[in-house]
Amino acid sequence: MHRGAIIGFGAVAANGHWPGYSKSNEAKIVAVVDRTEERRHAACESIPGVETFAAIDELKSDIDFVDICTPPALHGAPMRSALERGWNVLCEKPLLLDTAELDAVRRQAREARLAVVPVHNWKYAPIIRRATLALQSAAIGTLREVEIETLRIENCAAIDPDHPNWRREPALSGGGILMDHGWHAIYLARHWFGVDPVEVAVQLHRAAIGIEDEVTLTLPFPGGRARIFLTWRATRRQNTMRLIGEGGEITIDDDTLNVCGEEIRFESGLSAGSHHSDWFAAMLPDVFESFDSPEKSRAALEEAANCLSVIRRAYEIA
Repeated sequence: MHRGAIIGFGAVAANGHWPGYSKSNEAKIVAVVDRTEERRHAACESIPGVETFAAIDELKSDIDFVDICTPPALHGAPMRSALERGWNVLCEKPLLLDTAELDAVRRQAREARLAVVPVHNWKYAPIIRRATLALQSAAIGTLREVEIETLRIENCAAIDPDHPNWRREPALSGGGILMDHGWHAIYLARHWFGVDPVEVAVQLHRAAIGIEDEVTLTLPFPGGRARIFLTWRATRRQNTMRLIGEGGEITIDDDTLNVCGEEIRFESGLSAGSHHSDWFAAMLPDVFESFDSPEKSRAALEEAANCLSVIRRAYEIA
């Protein structure tokens, strides 16, 4: 049984991660760290028998992993502290905001023989898993092009009373929609092509406060190209994706998968909600396998490193 502590009991922890853990037979959440009394109280109300602490330094040593759910700029300190104390790490995206810090964490994890796993939960959405299986079975032949479009009416508000909309605070978020929704799109494209992109081209629309609220990102790969469009300025919520191969197409339109003309409907669409506890629960077996065998976590960490590299390069270009 893996004993864990959640660091930051905000919306994603309360509505996504904890419900996922509650269905798992492999993990027990025994502690929550949050600086606010209100959220510590919410954790006690939600999680049976949990202990709460105001700082990670107060945590006892009878755990073996932490799950970091703080805003992005606050990921690094608890991550390094956990590795120093011999604990594996699961962390929400974006994993880290600085490439030098990510390199240092990579070295620290290897030296300590511990796992650092990013929450790349979109790969575990039922409709995306089915599309990936179809691609891997050569249903459309060799993949040549990926198109990903994410439409949102506005950025998702958070529940931190001091920062009710931290996604629009660059000091906490590290960027706008590219750092937020773009992270998911980049690792999906890389996952489907199976290699890193070779270049980055980008167009950004910046909001008045200085962060980007609309992005067109083009990523050439050795065997094809991904085009990613993201916006917080749409009139509706919607997610669409197209995987175009030499022998056909796989399309995703929120809750509908079409593989070479065969249509399959799913219970909920990709744009339904923000926390996706079922995707998180589906990811946990792979997470715990990485905790048991940290070398298995290296590929996921490199996937996160590539996401950060692409986003940082896009910001430099823009």
